[in-house]
Amino acid sequence: MNSVDYLFTCRQCGNCCRWPGHVLLTGGDIARLAMAERLPEEVFINRYTVLAENRRQLSLADASDGSCVLLQGGRCRLYEARPAQCREFPSGWRVAEGCPALEELDKTRTV
Repeated sequence: MNSVDYLFTCRQCGNCCRWPGHVLLTGGDIARLAMAERLPEEVFINRYTVLAENRRQLSLADASDGSCVLLQGGRCRLYEARPAQCREFPSGWRVAEGCPALEELDKTRTV
């Protein structure tokens, strides 16, 4: 973890949820998301996941516009239960542009 990660505060803008790519899920992610959605895990899996390209994991499905299926009204509707991959942002992965919190941190670091 670097210094930016300690200063980063998610603004829940949803821009990272529109970035192309997979949100790979762990068993814990599925259990937590299914509970938050008040669904049995099997129903959650059938409704909201796809087999990832690695063919070994499940990934959150994309909505018709390519954004995350859990993005609603510009925000993650299950933010408190979000997958580990999402919780690890920006230390585990980053978007190239469009995250206002990261862009602000970058400005303050270059000043």
